[in-house]
Amino acid sequence: MEFGLDKCATAVLKHSKPTKRQNISVNNWTVIRNVALDEPYKYLGTEEGDGIDNSQMTDKIVKEYYSRIRQFLKMELNLKNKITAINMLAVPFLVYSFVIVN
Repeated sequence: MEFGLDKCATAVLKHSKPTKRQNISVNNWTVIRNVALDEPYKYLGTEEGDGIDNSQMTDKIVKEYYSRIRQFLKMELNLKNKITAINMLAVPFLVYSFVIVN
């Protein structure tokens, strides 16, 4: 198994505020970088951090939500299963974004 360490980064928070630290060296050829203080980062496919554009993120979230609903409505499921799929896979995506975007 191989880890994608090139996608990894660290963020150190002190009293809920980001602080600057040195990069972490795993071995001679691998270094895990720190996230810049104003750089947004991706968590579960959604950008987070102080540097995100709320209106742009809102548009992305709404498009993804409607895309997921369209996918479920196109499937040949009975109504109960369509509602269950939307409640399990589309609504939690939207609810998670309420914490991130103003």
